[in-house]
Amino acid sequence: MELHQLRYFVAVAEEGSFTRAAARLFLAQPSLSVQIRKLEQSVGATLFERTGRRVMLTAAGEVLLEHANRALAEMDAARERVTAVSEARGGRVTVGVLPSVGADLLPDVVARFRTLHPGITVHLVEHDVSREFEQMVATGALDLALTRMPATLAGLSARTLVREPIVLLVPPGHPLYASAQPGQQGVWLRDLGDADTVTMRPGYGLRELADRLWAGAGVAPRVALETGQLSIVRGMVRAGMGVALLPRLAAGNDGCVVPVRDASAYRELGVVWRETSLESPPVAAFLHTLVESAGQEGADELRQ
Repeated sequence: MELHQLRYFVAVAEEGSFTRAAARLFLAQPSLSVQIRKLEQSVGATLFERTGRRVMLTAAGEVLLEHANRALAEMDAARERVTAVSEARGGRVTVGVLPSVGADLLPDVVARFRTLHPGITVHLVEHDVSREFEQMVATGALDLALTRMPATLAGLSARTLVREPIVLLVPPGHPLYASAQPGQQGVWLRDLGDADTVTMRPGYGLRELADRLWAGAGVAPRVALETGQLSIVRGMVRAGMGVALLPRLAAGNDGCVVPVRDASAYRELGVVWRETSLESPPVAAFLHTLVESAGQEGADELRQ
């Protein structure tokens, strides 16, 4: 059973005439008759009763017409959806994002993308470990991911989007907060060896980053509390449990932030993707919007 045969069958059924159906389909009538006979052979039943110049559906033809209309409608819908995806008017993009940046970095990007491509669904996957994101992109579980740079997995393409400072989040009224006031340059990590800290648990990217910076400064501050939730880190700092060493985006906007003067106190974020994933117009369109947004005025934490 061929799809074009079903279209021919429906045309004959609707016109009630091989002659009119052939004219509608721009076919020679003998060719149309041959295709209908092949369809009848394929389904093993006579589909039309020929009464003079008019043809009528048999009982088998009535059954087939119902299914043929559904099948053709499904094929038309599939063709439209495929066309929409190929023209970046529909489809889906699956994006991995670190929780520490998703709330601050992506909303404007996604909003802009949805304005440009309202028919495309953006599915966000949050995860805490950058290197696992790279593996998920490589295996196709993600189309692309916003993750910590530099990328380490061979075979992936990558681009740095963000270079953000690492800051010290302190409780309200903390003596170190004076270092954040106008005219002050911030603090050196080497001067904070006796500080109580609130931090993510081992295994998290933010913990790895903080440990590396503390070690680079030659100090080992006391860990007052470990958690698996960034929001708890910020809340515990506000409650006076200690200070937290965090990237600026992860520190949020409702705390007391002190600049860190160490030259190594920064984090680079970027996007990783498979080159083959750009064969999908929705993915290519999202990556274009993401990279373009890195140069938009007002995106203070981004640079292209």
